[in-house]
Amino acid sequence: MAPRDPYRYFRVEARELLDSMQRGALDLDKGAAPAEAVAGLLRSAHTLKGAARVVRLAPLAELAHQVETLLEPLRGGAMDPSVAGPLLKLLDSLQEGLERLDSPAPGPAPAGGEGPAAAAPAALDRRLETVRLEVAELDSVLEGLREAGGRMSLLRAQSSGLARARAWATSLAQAGRADHERLRSTALDLEAWLERFERSATHALDQAGREMEAAHQRAGAMRLLPAGALFAFLERACRDAAEALGKRVRFESAGGEQRLDAPVLSALQDALQHAVRNAVVHGVEDPAGRAAAGKAPEGRVRVELRLEAGRAVFTCADDGQGLDLGAVARAARARGQLASSAALDEGQAAALLLKGGISTAAQVTELSGRGLGMDVLRESVERLKGSVSLDSRPGAGLTLSIRVPASLSTYPALAVQSNGRTVLIPFAAVRAAQIPGPQDYARGADGESVLLDGQALPMLPLQACFSSAPAARPRAVLLLEGRGGRAALGVDRVLGVREAVVLPLPELAPAADLARGACLDSAGDPCLVLDPDSLVQAAHDRRLPPGGAEEQARLPVLVVDDSLTTRMLEQSILETAGYAVETAASAEEGLARLRELTVGLILVDVEMPGMNGFEFLERLKGEPGLRDIPAIMVSSRASAEDRRRGAEAGARDYLAKGEFDQARLLARIRELLA
Repeated sequence: MAPRDPYRYFRVEARELLDSMQRGALDLDKGAAPAEAVAGLLRSAHTLKGAARVVRLAPLAELAHQVETLLEPLRGGAMDPSVAGPLLKLLDSLQEGLERLDSPAPGPAPAGGEGPAAAAPAALDRRLETVRLEVAELDSVLEGLREAGGRMSLLRAQSSGLARARAWATSLAQAGRADHERLRSTALDLEAWLERFERSATHALDQAGREMEAAHQRAGAMRLLPAGALFAFLERACRDAAEALGKRVRFESAGGEQRLDAPVLSALQDALQHAVRNAVVHGVEDPAGRAAAGKAPEGRVRVELRLEAGRAVFTCADDGQGLDLGAVARAARARGQLASSAALDEGQAAALLLKGGISTAAQVTELSGRGLGMDVLRESVERLKGSVSLDSRPGAGLTLSIRVPASLSTYPALAVQSNGRTVLIPFAAVRAAQIPGPQDYARGADGESVLLDGQALPMLPLQACFSSAPAARPRAVLLLEGRGGRAALGVDRVLGVREAVVLPLPELAPAADLARGACLDSAGDPCLVLDPDSLVQAAHDRRLPPGGAEEQARLPVLVVDDSLTTRMLEQSILETAGYAVETAASAEEGLARLRELTVGLILVDVEMPGMNGFEFLERLKGEPGLRDIPAIMVSSRASAEDRRRGAEAGARDYLAKGEFDQARLLARIRELLA
């Protein structure tokens, strides 16, 4: 049996108290801490001191007491931002002491004298692995489960009448002709009871299902963390870098209420820390430089999170000088990455910096000078299969954008239905919903519009997003607002608002340009979450998503792949584009299908049990009726040798699953079928 951990509960409480005190200290540093905030800091320090004494951690209790002593003169409402520096150092010491509880074995001090700064990422990583449950969130889940349990109890109580119904049925089966009246009376009683039972059972099951689904959604949301858990850490990194360089920098953040999967936040902490430090070190000018540029003495660094088409987009923007093209060019020439006579524009400079290894700092310091920060940032993002971009505005600042899969995120969404398909729309983008009359519609040369909120808006029927079949006029319309303006979305039914725990789509998923992600209901069935910006853009362009209005192919496409997931995804992409599709789970089955039917094109995998894709195509070349059917290989193998062998076997094109491009696939199919 593992030894009992005497600090198990103390660690959880101490981390929460330290997080709270860290935020309060940063507010104090900005001169934005009112008297009640100082009182909160004192209460947290006092609570931590008492808890440390209970578990006999005298050094931590003494540090907490020093925090109290430092803050005591501010209790009456006096404001002294100079206290923030010593306070943050005490909090760092408390954090170090707390970290030693996790790894008590003594070890050498960190190289470079970084101390707390080196420990901070590891400490944050452990905090992000712990999901803190709000009592209100837990209560809402328990209430939903209680409601569902009550419905099921009612159903069980009513089901006791089934024994009586069975007796009635037995009586009916045994009744003779002489019992005609009794037979009729019993049948009527049975019919009435079954009608009541069906009505109440259906209602109870529907209600229980909705309550269980809501509880499932809320429980899923409870495992996510608000991005704000990372912002306090980044604000501290900004403040420390500015202080070390004698600069005045204000940290701002937005989107902290968005909740993401903890592994995503944890993996990005180093990348964002380097982004913030680079903004302070290389972007924001010193006071003299800002004065010469006519700027306010205090610079600004803003970190923002938004969810966009199934990805989490973090931006770190500053109002500094932008890229120093001369410094980047000199550093690149020194490393042999730029010819001595070559000029450098903004785009080329950004590309060189993103490769890493280049530093524009005049000398090496603890904060910069080795060109490693961008390496760390790029590698962190690449591990998440994300991307990084830079947008420089000379003299006005620089914006670094990090795009990564959101993994999991949660937000309120409106469930709507069209032609039997249910999808979710982020509720924040829905401005109104109404049932328009015939007089509210207008048809022009570029499509149909509907009058909503006093505006004639282009309308996109939801059904048209998933089918090329003619769409009937919708029963209701939603007024959506996105970055491209406003538009109307036509639906059959509005089902209500739910808290959606959104998962990323597979790489080959159809409608990827419209879908932000997917949500699983309590039965485990997926439901698409659509991106409102893409819907609005599609409505204004008077176009459907790629494939929605494709011309119907005369001959079907045969998909040969042993993976059920890949077969279903490719089938969905092609059917959405208007093609008829046949499938085969092996090369042998594919050959058998080809002898039964006529197809216009074949999509085939390489690695399959039995006959592989290369052998399959070589077999086709030997059969006169099949050798001329164009084939495209779609495989996870993407080496030059595999591509060469595919071409020799007869493939007209070779697409790697890891680089899958839905638009390119459909365009190539159109060319080959033409």
